[in-house]
Amino acid sequence: MKKWIFTGICDKSDLLLYMCKILAHGDKRVLLVDAALDAKYRYCIGHQQPQLPVTEFAGFDVAGGFDTLSGLKLHLLNEDEKDYDYILMDVERTDFLQHRDWMDADACIWVSGFDVTSLKRSAALLEELREQWLNLASPSFHRVYLNVIEDMTDEAYIEGYLNTVGMAWQGQPIKMPWDELFFGLKIQNEHAGRLVLKPLSRHYKRALIELILQLSEWDRRHVRRAMRDAERRRA
Repeated sequence: MKKWIFTGICDKSDLLLYMCKILAHGDKRVLLVDAALDAKYRYCIGHQQPQLPVTEFAGFDVAGGFDTLSGLKLHLLNEDEKDYDYILMDVERTDFLQHRDWMDADACIWVSGFDVTSLKRSAALLEELREQWLNLASPSFHRVYLNVIEDMTDEAYIEGYLNTVGMAWQGQPIKMPWDELFFGLKIQNEHAGRLVLKPLSRHYKRALIELILQLSEWDRRHVRRAMRDAERRRA
């Protein structure tokens, strides 16, 4: 079982939903855990029985309404649901995980947009975690930047907010490009209660592939095949 923790105060729901669908179409059993501040995923999955603690959506499971990861684990144990290949967590609440949960994760990913609000709130979240981990080891983080506009976003600008955080970083940042059709697709998916990937731009799909390659043990051919299968399914 691989556990990936995504953190940062920004709307990364589309990113994680798309990743889960691709992983699921790579013949993997996937669980997406909603520990966001506003519990947004119950709205993203539309009419798919969001009141249930764990519900199936677009080929993977979505868990929400749990105060801690320990509570979710207990629920899965009671329901005899233990055989997920991947667990992706959107964590914006510092009380959801214990220190050992961060250290046991296969990957920790810090996600932020370039707008000042996202940058400041996401950097503050890391600083709060660092204070909690005082005198304890800290995990290293991959970085994902959302809504990147070519020639208008300076990487040094975002790194200026990170210099005081004191976290270790892994690899090069993955930049998810802004696309004028992206927001429209998000709205269509949410209102229809579905998850369609095909209209995404080639640049966005390429960034998704690079992110999965950076985090997983998959080869490029496997990721591309899973992407194509996920595009064909309109659910």
